[in-house]
Amino acid sequence: MTILSVVQNVCLAVGLPKPDAVMSSTDREMLELVRLAGDVAADIRDVEFDWQALQVIKEFNGDGVSAAFDLPADYARMKTKSTLWSSRWLWGMEHITDTDEWLELLTLPYVAVSGQWIIYGDQLHILPVLEAADTLKFIYISNLIVKPASGPNKAAFDADTDTLRLSERALELGMIYRYRDQKGVASDDDQDAYDHALYTAMNNDKGSKPVVSGNPRRTFSNVQRAFPFKVSP
Repeated sequence: MTILSVVQNVCLAVGLPKPDAVMSSTDREMLELVRLAGDVAADIRDVEFDWQALQVIKEFNGDGVSAAFDLPADYARMKTKSTLWSSRWLWGMEHITDTDEWLELLTLPYVAVSGQWIIYGDQLHILPVLEAADTLKFIYISNLIVKPASGPNKAAFDADTDTLRLSERALELGMIYRYRDQKGVASDDDQDAYDHALYTAMNNDKGSKPVVSGNPRRTFSNVQRAFPFKVSP
């Protein structure tokens, strides 16, 4: 559905006249719904879930000098559980979350034998510096949640023919809930409907789940194979 269709459905649900246009309207209610559409779409994007449609692989190439790289222009956030991989090591780089700990790494007179990374100042910082032959790869969540009728994806609605790249059902129910809530008439049923649509979209996002019959091998979370590579004699 286009954003026009979504807003038309919302209007029918909340008792507003069905509009013929949204983005070009100067009507107060339409302006309010346009703002709500953007807010709810961003909320759906930023829920604690990694939408497959928004995942992008980014690669940086080392030059032996650069210790920091600008984040992608469409960067919204890292994945919920994000790992950076360098061609230098056979394991993921360590994520440093505390800037004081990072400052310690920069100050103390030793060189780390494994890679570390942190984000601050809108840049990805790494230690040690990548050599010219090294590459660094990671997956991030893009903020380009809107698909236009033609052309590249974008971060916000600005045309009636735009569509949301994520769950339009969740967008519609989220707008209904938020509109009624700010008018003081929302009910628990409104929120439950939105939450259910969002949960369903997340559950269906990454495809089917295998069904295991019999007695499967017991596994533990966050456990990897000791050496998951082919060994040549």
